[in-house]
Amino acid sequence: MVKLSGKRGRQADIALIEGSLLVIATGEAVLRFWDLERGENYILCPEEKFGFEKGENINCVCYCKAKGLLAAGTDKGRVAMWRKVPGSWSSRGVEGKDMWTLQTPTELEGSITQIKWGSRKNLLAVNNVSSVAILSEQAMSSHFHQQVAAIQVSPTSVNVSFLSTGATHSLRTDMHISGVFATKDAVAVWNGKQVVIFEPSGAVLRNAGAFLCESPVVAMYEDS
Repeated sequence: MVKLSGKRGRQADIALIEGSLLVIATGEAVLRFWDLERGENYILCPEEKFGFEKGENINCVCYCKAKGLLAAGTDKGRVAMWRKVPGSWSSRGVEGKDMWTLQTPTELEGSITQIKWGSRKNLLAVNNVSSVAILSEQAMSSHFHQQVAAIQVSPTSVNVSFLSTGATHSLRTDMHISGVFATKDAVAVWNGKQVVIFEPSGAVLRNAGAFLCESPVVAMYEDS
C-alpha cells in the first residue's frame, strides 16, 4: 500500500498513463506520480523560470497518448504541459521525474477547474467556470534579422532582443500569434487575418498600427 498526501477537502483529479502510471492533482503546487509497475513515487511542479508563479496550484490534469503530452490547469489560469521524453518509458535507468520535460505554459484567465483532451485532432478543452476554451497545439514562431531576435514565448506574447544595443522587450498582444518578422526598425506579428506592427520608441516598443491581411506568411522589406 502506498500513501499519497494532498489537500484535505479537495477532490483529486487523476489521469492514468500507459495503464500503470497514476498522475494526481489535488489543488497543490505539484503533480503527484505513482508508478505502479516500478513502485516509484515522485512529483513535478511548474517552474518560475517558465513563467509560473510561486505557489501556483494545480487543479486538474489529463494526458494525450497520441502527443505524449501531460496537461494540467492551474488556479492562475495557466495550462502547464509536460512532454514525455521519447524512449524514457522503456529505460529502467531513467528516474520518473526525468521522463518529462516542462513546456512553456498557455495563459488564459481565471482558475482552471477542468481540462480534457478530445476529438480526432487531439484538441484540448479548458474550463475556467465562466467559459470553455478549445486549444490546439502550434509551433512557436521565431525570426532573426538585422541583429534582432524575436521569439514567441506564449500564444499571445513575443520576446524581442536587439543584440546591437542589448535591449530586450516583451510584447503582449490581443491575438493568438501565428508568425513574427523582425527588423532593426520594426517587429510585425500576425494571426493569418491581421498584422500588428511595433516600432522602437526610446526604451519601449510602441504599437505603430495594424491592418487586415489574410495571409499565413508576412515579410517586411526596407526600401533605401
